[in-house]
This record gives sequence, structure tokens and C-alpha cells, in this order.
Amino acid sequence: MTADRRMTSEELRQELRAALDAHTGWLPALCAPDGPAGLPADAGLSAVVERLLEFASASAVPASLASMLQHSAEAADMALMTEGAVQYGHLGTAYAYLTQARGLAGRDDR
Repeated sequence: MTADRRMTSEELRQELRAALDAHTGWLPALCAPDGPAGLPADAGLSAVVERLLEFASASAVPASLASMLQHSAEAADMALMTEGAVQYGHLGTAYAYLTQARGLAGRDDR
């Protein structure tokens, strides 16, 4: 993606799903082998919300990371109830929290 272009709503959904992908997602990898399982690549947004909540409460997830996953799930849940620009805003918020969580997960001093 270039700096000239915003992600579309569908691209934001794809990024949320990618983090939870059963085969390549960073969240399932973080919690393996005892954490929640990943999702199929074509999972719907409601399944993404449910799984984010499961990861937020997983014992393998540090509290600071869990909080960001909870916020991401809440924003994605709001996107289910809205449309247009408002939905886009909620998807963007969900993605931003997930991006912050990913950055935190990659640090050694979690």
C-alpha cells in the first residue's frame, strides 16, 4: 500500500482475518499450542469478533496485549452494526488496535 491510498473496508477486514488465520496468523502462533485456534481465511466479521474476544481472554496473552485485542474486538463488533463511513471508521479502529497489539507482541519486554 502506498501513502497516497487508504485501505478499503474489505482490505481492513482482510487484515483482521489475516491476524487470525489458522495457518499464518500471528495470534494463533502466539498462543500455540494451547490457545484458541485460528480461523479460515474466509471467516466472517462476526467470527473475527468472537475469536478476538477468545484471544483477549487466553491465558497465554499478556494483559496489556489482551486489552488491545478486547478494544479491537469491540470496534469490529461496532462495525457489524453500522455501514458506510461509520463502519469504515470502526474497521479502521479495530485494525489500529490490532496493529498496536502486533507491535507489542513482537517486543521482548511485554
